[in-house]
Amino acid sequence: MTHRWLSVAVIMALAVVFETGCATKKYVRNRIAERVTPLENRTGELEETSRRNTQQIAELRTNIDEVRNRADKAQSTADAAAAAAEQANTRVTNVEHSVEDLRSNLDKYTVQNRASVFFRPSTARLTPEAMAQLDMLASQITDRNGFALEIVGYGDTARPSVYNQNLAQLRAEAVQRYLADRRNIPVMRMFALGFGAARPATPGGGTMSNVSTSDSSSGAARALNRRVEIRLLVNSAVPAAPMRTSSTGASSNPAAKTP
Repeated sequence: MTHRWLSVAVIMALAVVFETGCATKKYVRNRIAERVTPLENRTGELEETSRRNTQQIAELRTNIDEVRNRADKAQSTADAAAAAAEQANTRVTNVEHSVEDLRSNLDKYTVQNRASVFFRPSTARLTPEAMAQLDMLASQITDRNGFALEIVGYGDTARPSVYNQNLAQLRAEAVQRYLADRRNIPVMRMFALGFGAARPATPGGGTMSNVSTSDSSSGAARALNRRVEIRLLVNSAVPAAPMRTSSTGASSNPAAKTP
């Protein structure tokens, strides 16, 4: 009987010990779980935070790249605008210089060529020789800009001054009309004026020297005075095509014709 109670006691003691051990293990597990679970939760939060940070860093890099690209494009646009502004300034400067040159050279005409045509007594009708001289002069005008024709008529002293003045004007206008009608020279580029017996083409007058002194009052001298002188003037402010340089001097000696 005693052994039986002893066995029961031992069994009960072992049960208590086992139960205690189980309780202790359960307690330990519970305590560990209580500490581990927050750590696991915290670790999950840190991982989520790290993931978000990584995503935000990637987005930030993308934004930085976009900003850099925009900055590069803006710089390129600014450079192009600066270059265009510099070109515009250069063009304006060139135009200003051109305007200044034009203003300074506006009235600077130089004689490019001369021609003289002669008339029979008491008439303003052009001879075939005079027309040929005018055709030769007009053929040298290769550009329609920057030139003018100065047409001056003269007469001899065999008639009164008023008559000579009117006849010289008619002769100058006949030359002007021929050049406008036959050679299409703009009228606005021609200036015709008669001077009558002024500036005689004799050695005494100093205008021409191809008549001897003994002929100064002869029919030959008077024939030289019945003339129209044409001067081709070119404005240096207007670039023009080069003129031909063939001779357009006086025609053959008009003294050979009927005085």
